[in-house]
Amino acid sequence: MQDIVLIHGTWCSGKVWGRFATQLERFGCRVHTPSLRYHDLPYDEVAEKVGALSLQDYTDDLVDLVNSLEQPPLLLGHSLGCLLTQMVAERTPVAGMILMGPAPTADIFSLYPTMIRCFIKHFLRWGFWKKAMPPYKDEFFRYCLNAQDDAIKEDLFKDLVPESGKVYTQIAFPFLDNSRAGRVDFHKISCPVLVITGSEDKMTVSAIARKTAKNHKDSVLVSITGADHMYESGKFQNQTLRVIKHWLTDKNFI
Repeated sequence: MQDIVLIHGTWCSGKVWGRFATQLERFGCRVHTPSLRYHDLPYDEVAEKVGALSLQDYTDDLVDLVNSLEQPPLLLGHSLGCLLTQMVAERTPVAGMILMGPAPTADIFSLYPTMIRCFIKHFLRWGFWKKAMPPYKDEFFRYCLNAQDDAIKEDLFKDLVPESGKVYTQIAFPFLDNSRAGRVDFHKISCPVLVITGSEDKMTVSAIARKTAKNHKDSVLVSITGADHMYESGKFQNQTLRVIKHWLTDKNFI
């Protein structure tokens, strides 16, 4: 049975996957849904602990998980989880990668207008580089869930937790990051890659997905018309799963 590790995105935890993970199990995969460090704690505890965590901290934890498995797994990332997925694959063998709405690696331009508006409240705070970044409801609804019904917006928002300010400084301002955390050596990654984007994704725009796909030799890029950023939930979940199942079958993973 093929192991697949699901790596969630900003403000989320492992429980965001829900039915999405269940469907992957029905495809014949053994599914792992870790939470990034501290993200499975109560909101206030996350806010106290997460602010100064780095991309390296998250990646170290995920590499340990991958190395604990009996065989190289598939990695499926969403948003921030896509950047982490590539950082993990640079350090340890994986069978393949699925990248849904990828956050940019350091070589990719990221300061698009909708992306700036989504996070500008955090970057206007003094000490943003070490403070926890709370989920901003209006921005989350407008730029992440812009194609979803109101009911699912509220349901998803209630489980969000703060994110690391240091991580977002490393992503948004890689030229200021002496650790070069968001820089990936793509020559060290040779596995097949599926990149999924949505025509209405405002949190990580399609141009980033296109450049991400070009960074990998064995890649397939699929754009879902009308989809916003939340591929694993809501209106576009089933379509996303169909795209993934087709790729898994084509690559003989299932």
